[in-house]
Amino acid sequence: MGSPAYVQDQVKVEEVDRNLIARTLEGDRDAFEAIVKQYQRRVYGVALRMTRRHEVADDIAQETFLRAYTKLHRFELGRPLAPWLTRIAANLSINYLTRAAKKEQPLADEATSSGLPAAGPEVSDPQQSLLSSEFARALDEAVETLSPEQKAVFILRVHEEMRYDEIAESLDISLGTVMSRLFRARQKLKDLLKNYM
Repeated sequence: MGSPAYVQDQVKVEEVDRNLIARTLEGDRDAFEAIVKQYQRRVYGVALRMTRRHEVADDIAQETFLRAYTKLHRFELGRPLAPWLTRIAANLSINYLTRAAKKEQPLADEATSSGLPAAGPEVSDPQQSLLSSEFARALDEAVETLSPEQKAVFILRVHEEMRYDEIAESLDISLGTVMSRLFRARQKLKDLLKNYM
């Protein structure tokens, strides 16, 4: 559920979001700009981790906020804003990956320059460091083999550290679907990375 401090902080964030949404709906563009500033890093991060392309992630982030702005009047004020924005970004990313797969368009590997955190612990031993970077590269390649739906769940859980219920809400799927997609993603990654285990 979360610590009392976490819950209290979440309540404050949701109150601020509600206020900004209400002001935006009244025509205050500065209020929506504040929403963008608050969530642009998270939205861009989700898109970048899924697509692994800066220019695509930029486009998806812009499209996410454009869609959010045009549909804000339908947003339920009692719900948290972050999962809704994450859902839009994740769905746009899934759509991009699906289209790219149909065109058999290879995705550029920008993992080393994308700002993504390196997988594995930091080490000072050069040999260990080499093994760690090899594992990180192998993990990146393995994640790319996941279906867009599995990749979305895996990234939201591992990189965004979202809870299962938050992922379910963000992707508009059931808790059971989150768990089964995550299980299948982890099984596939485990099989692909068995040489490193």
